[in-house]
This record gives sequence, structure tokens and C-alpha cells, in this order.
Amino acid sequence: MYCFILVNIENLSLMYIICRQSLRHYKREKYIQSNKTIMNVLLPPDEVRGMTVFKIDKFTKPVTVPVIVINKNYVESANKVLKNYIIKLNNFKPIRNGSNDSEYVFYLDPAKFSSCEDLNLTFVSAENLKYVQIEVGYNNWNHDEILKAVLPEKSMLSSYSAIGSIVHVNLKSELLGYKNIIGRVLNDKLKGCKSVVNKIDNINNVYRNFEYEVIYGSSDLKTTVKENKCLFDLDFSEVYWNPRLCTEHERILHKLKSGDILYDVFAGIGPFSVPAAKLGCIVIANDLNPNSCKWLEINKKKNRIKNELLTIINKDGSKFIQEDLKTHYILWSKKITLETNIHVTMNLPAIAVDFVKYFNNLFEWEEIPNHSLPILHVYTFVKTDKNYEEGLKLIMEEYFSNIKDDDIQEIIRVRNVAPNKEMVRITFQMRKDLLCKSESIKKRKLNEIKIECDVKKSKDDSKYL
Repeated sequence: MYCFILVNIENLSLMYIICRQSLRHYKREKYIQSNKTIMNVLLPPDEVRGMTVFKIDKFTKPVTVPVIVINKNYVESANKVLKNYIIKLNNFKPIRNGSNDSEYVFYLDPAKFSSCEDLNLTFVSAENLKYVQIEVGYNNWNHDEILKAVLPEKSMLSSYSAIGSIVHVNLKSELLGYKNIIGRVLNDKLKGCKSVVNKIDNINNVYRNFEYEVIYGSSDLKTTVKENKCLFDLDFSEVYWNPRLCTEHERILHKLKSGDILYDVFAGIGPFSVPAAKLGCIVIANDLNPNSCKWLEINKKKNRIKNELLTIINKDGSKFIQEDLKTHYILWSKKITLETNIHVTMNLPAIAVDFVKYFNNLFEWEEIPNHSLPILHVYTFVKTDKNYEEGLKLIMEEYFSNIKDDDIQEIIRVRNVAPNKEMVRITFQMRKDLLCKSESIKKRKLNEIKIECDVKKSKDDSKYL
């Protein structure tokens, strides 16, 4: 009997606990939904979702917000507290003059403010509070807020790049129907933007730039960018520029000092070459694209680089290595000291690894010194379908099998370029036995043996003198 009663008491207690938890959950859900509604008050209206033809008036809506009237003698004290509650919208002034000279009006965000008691200000009471209607619209929101309201919730614009006055986007197929809206919003909202371009094809031509379309603004894509204390003029329709490589450019520049030599095999418009020459390095810059060389020459003059510090060449990278780099290095090898570093940048990640082979057997053994051998900075793409380590291992085995672990100075993961694809830099010291022809090595060893034999013979002959 007692056992039966105890079981029922336990059941009643359990039911009571369940009811309390359900009620608490209900209240929490109701509060969350209510708070979401309040938070959405100052965001663009739901009606703009899916808009493909831009209509600025569709963004305008009336909103009722709380305002607190403060005597001007207490404005400074009030502002210390109310600054956390005021409305923060573009082109909206949340603190304004009141109806007379002795008052100021604070416009508060309804999602943050609930009652005067929460403010803990002795000079503020319910009498100071009232509700007014304001009008918000397109000019009150930034590009991110506008696009989040317009585009499909599962297909947002992930990122964009700013190249001077040009904004570059890579639109997914599901966003192409919204490209005019995206272009208009970015052009309106991003300071200094005059053109918005969308990449419509991968980099697949001989000059390694991509096809694009201007989705809003001017079709004149000439602009100026600043990087590493240098100015670069360019025409984005003719040459390639990626602002996301600024940090990597800087990493390489930190390895250079005045008097070093830099061979820039795929120079582009000069993000390595121009600042390196400005630093005092001897730079030989090459690019296959004649337009890149044209703008590199313009940027050389723009940054007041002396002719003796920067030489510009226009040819295929393999020919540049086998002809110009080889000739220049042999010539300068007679002048360089132990303190001189020789750097070779090969920033064309899609194909740069294919050009490393042109350094093999490039010289005769006697043509170059034993010190100050070239340091190569080779960029490539690593597929990370399985994992990064496995992808890197495949690259190293295929293209760098003759490079010893001790030769590698660093391997840097530069940036993610796509799902399962990373841009990587492999920096390593070239060895003389790789740079020089095998017959030269054989000849050198024979000479060493001959010298040893001559020395030994000379010692033997001296015994009989």
C-alpha cells in the first residue's frame, strides 16, 4: 500500500516537473519569436526578398520607435548609458534637438530598449518616454544588409574583391538572375566603386587572365591600387590583379634587402618587382603578356624606379629562364658576395611547377659560384580532396623529387581558392649539382683526381731530389 502511494507521489512530482519545463519552454519560444519580430523592425522589409528588378521605393517602410527626451543639462550623463540603446543606421541621426532649446531627443532601437527602469537613470522616467514613427529605407542600410534581404536565404553573396575603383565578384549560377541588383547595390554602397565585374570563365588563356562581364557601372576598367608603399596603375580588362595576395607579396619582400637580386619569372604588373626595386634590389622582371609589361613599365615610372634596378622582359617563362636569367646570373656571379641573396619568384600557380625543370643543368659548373645560389619561391595549387598533407605529398613527389628535405626552407599555405583547393608556396634552395650539367660534374671530379695525382707525384718526385 505504501509502495503504491510512493509511486503515485513520484509520478505526480514527475508530471509537475514536466509541466514546469513545458511552460518555461513555451515562454522562451514566445519571447524569442517576439524578439525576432522586434529585431527585424529596423531591417529591410520582407517584401524585397527575391527582387530582380531594382525598385528603390520598395525598401521604404514606417517604423515605430521609442524616444526619450532629455534636458540638455543631463545630455552628457545620459549619453554614457543611452549610447548602447540608440538606433544605429546609415544616414540616420539618433540624437537630435528637441522642440525647444533646452531638450535633446534620443531615438532608441526597439530591439535593445524595453523600459526606462532598465536604464537606471534618476533623471529619466516614464514621462520622458514616448513613441514616434520614423521612415527608413534604402539609404539607411549597407550592402550586406540589403543583399541579405533581397537574395535567396540559401544563396548569399559570399565575398567580393576591391581592386581600386573596381569590385570583382564570382557569382554562383543561382545568383546570376540577381546580378543587376547585386551590381547596383555594391556600386551604391561601396565607397569609390565605379564598376562591378563578374567572372564568367576560369583562367584558361595563354596570358592567364579571365573573361568577365561588367554587371554595373562603367566599362572603363582602368584603376589605381596601392600595395606595399607602391602605386600600381592597371586596366583590369587587360591584366590580372588579386588584392588577396597582398600579405603574400609582403612576406616575400621581407626576405629581400638592398643589393639582392630578384628574377621574377611571371611578374604581371609588378607586385613583387616594383617594391623590390624600390627597396634597392636588382630586378629582372618577365611576363608573357605584353599588356602586363606595358603596365609594369608604367608602374616603374610611376614609382620612380631607376632603369638599372628594374629590367622588363616580354617572353615565355622557359625562354626567360634559359636565356635572360642564365646570362644575367653568370654575369653577376663575378660581382656577388656572400651577403648577396638570389631570389626567383614563380607566381603562376596553375603551371609554375612545370617551369622548375628548366633550372636543371642550366649552367656549366665553372660558370657560377659555390655560394649565393638561387632560392626559388614556387607557387602551386594543392588539391585537398582527402587532406592537405596527401595533396602536398603528390605535388612534391611529381615535381620536386630531386629536392632534399634540407633544401626546403618553408612551405606556406597562401590561401583557399576553392573547395578542396589551396594555393601554396614552396621555397627551397637550389643546389649546384642540380643547376649544373652532369658532364661538368664529371669533368670537375676528373680534374680533382688529376690534381690529387699531380700533387702525389710531385711529392714522390721530391724524395729523389
